[in-house]
Amino acid sequence: MRLRLTAVLLVTALLAAACGASASAPPATSPAPVVTAPPTAVSSAGGTPSSAPSAVATPGASKGPPTAQFTLTGTAGLSGGVTINTVSCDLPSLTGPQVEALGKATDGSGFVLFVTANHIEARVASGDGPTLKLRSFVGSGVSAFDAATGATLDSDLTESTPAGAAIGTLGALDHIAGTLDCGNQQPGSATVTISGPSTFGPLSGPIGAAKVTCTTSGSAHYVTARALTMAGTTPVLVFVNAGPQSLQLVIETGTMSDVFGAQGASASTTSSSGAQFSTDLTENVKAGATPLVLHVEGSDTCAGVGQ
Repeated sequence: MRLRLTAVLLVTALLAAACGASASAPPATSPAPVVTAPPTAVSSAGGTPSSAPSAVATPGASKGPPTAQFTLTGTAGLSGGVTINTVSCDLPSLTGPQVEALGKATDGSGFVLFVTANHIEARVASGDGPTLKLRSFVGSGVSAFDAATGATLDSDLTESTPAGAAIGTLGALDHIAGTLDCGNQQPGSATVTISGPSTFGPLSGPIGAAKVTCTTSGSAHYVTARALTMAGTTPVLVFVNAGPQSLQLVIETGTMSDVFGAQGASASTTSSSGAQFSTDLTENVKAGATPLVLHVEGSDTCAGVGQ
């Protein structure tokens, strides 16, 4: 998971608590992929892909950017409104098209929301790295869901935090109510080919329909393409994360992740309009293990509102 730039370190740990581990270790709840970039990609819940991103409607330009309004009911300062910084729509996930929102609860805790057609996962967090505290809650009160246009939520929440996880003084969420409106957000496009071995099986050929998310921090541009594909006979969700002098590939199943990366000026070229790369990536493994190497080649094109 990840929140916006104001809490990059917090959210990187939040949504990527399990990121960077090899596939030998299952992620804690949903792994979050992007290690090298500011918050753009967020990992989905596990399962079997039910579809690629839904066909994106072309609403009128007057709809503007996506918005969200939520009210939480909970303990320890978690009741009240939520400040939403980012809404991402029509994201491919292993359980179907998904809408995600990132922001802060009233007490300043990081807030991350994942919504599919009949499932809600809300997470709150504080701290970073060794001080990270994280709680997760799930519900099913979703109506009027369309990954390309939005959803309405009104749901009781039940805790799903893994046993033994550090939660510190974070409060518990009991209920969420509100709306997600995708406005005129566009998906961007990606022409990306991945070839080589992974822990889950070989990858060969272009990825499917992708959602491209672009973020700028100062003069640095970060671009993530997210798509469903196959590793051998295994359905997987992939994140191709391009940043200044870095390229990362995260491959997820419902329970595990495999992370590959490369650093250096030749790893990728990014700009405000997208990214280009043709790079060999080396698997992140424990000391002494032999990493796999695969090749990622292609380009991403950013898209925003009304394009």
